[in-house]
Amino acid sequence: MTARTTLSDLILTLRGMTNAGTADYTLGTVNFWDDDQVQTVLERYRRDHFRSLLQPVESYNGGTVQWKDYYSGIENLEKTTGGTAIFYLEDAAGVNVGTALYTMDYQRGVASFAANTGGSTYFLYGRSFDLNRAAADIWRQKASYYAADFSFSTDNMRVDKGSVHKHCLVMADYYEQRSAEMNVVEIWRSDVTLGMDWRSEDAD
Repeated sequence: MTARTTLSDLILTLRGMTNAGTADYTLGTVNFWDDDQVQTVLERYRRDHFRSLLQPVESYNGGTVQWKDYYSGIENLEKTTGGTAIFYLEDAAGVNVGTALYTMDYQRGVASFAANTGGSTYFLYGRSFDLNRAAADIWRQKASYYAADFSFSTDNMRVDKGSVHKHCLVMADYYEQRSAEMNVVEIWRSDVTLGMDWRSEDAD
């Protein structure tokens, strides 16, 4: 598997959260952590989103109400390749929205249109990733590697290698606690033809 360029920013962020270089350690003949290995962990905590309703936020320009920013409530999205295979927006009629009409903040999940949309309805299709849970996973894998290290003392010094293993587990717990499980429930109203995607986050 080759790491997708659309995940490059998320891979870089996850490296920073886990202090994961490209050659931290070696198991057999395999070095950890290259981009492919980091992506493999990310994929374990991926969520696919289909027709998620975007929330328009009104603003004012010279006293006139306008709608340009749309919030999805979904963070850490994978970037588009310019097509519709990974990420795209569509309008209420199911027509894809051209990327020239808006810019996307993939980290925050906010679409900003260049022109006033009048509050029109838009939906999001894409993939998001739980970086905190992925970070906890990597820290635990690092702890597994360092579990063989041990602390020892001599007459003149102490070598505390065992503390590295403990530190990895502490960091794994830290990121696990920051993660939240997302529950998705679809609610359909008989008098409305559009489905609404409601989300709630409950801490583990």
